[in-house]
Amino acid sequence: MILDASVVLKWYLSDEKLSSSALSLLDQYVFGELEIMAPSLLEYEVINGLMIAQKRGRIKEAVILEAVEGFINLDIKYHSLTPLYPKTIQFTRKYDISFYDASYLGLAHKEKAFLITADNRLLEACQKDFKWIRPL
Repeated sequence: MILDASVVLKWYLSDEKLSSSALSLLDQYVFGELEIMAPSLLEYEVINGLMIAQKRGRIKEAVILEAVEGFINLDIKYHSLTPLYPKTIQFTRKYDISFYDASYLGLAHKEKAFLITADNRLLEACQKDFKWIRPL
């Protein structure tokens, strides 16, 4: 299963809608019931999202350091964007989405895996064409 940053950030931002659903996926991963993979940019997106949340007063800086350490220790299986870029560029153009969002689609397409997202714009753009993209 592929989780995008919109889902993973909910593990650390308890004021987010559907954070309990996201935490359920984390629990399944920790207990070995679920395999999570992601494009390598997930690390950057999650850390950046936490930094933005801290600037907006949603979390304290100490929480960021603890969250990042815990996140890194999860050993999520990351995939390089290099082999994904042709399909990712195609998805970016076809669905008018960011390259970041399209990279999750590209990986899901390549790995024949489900993509779980809480990004409504991404869902609206792509869900009609892909049965493997699911809302959180």
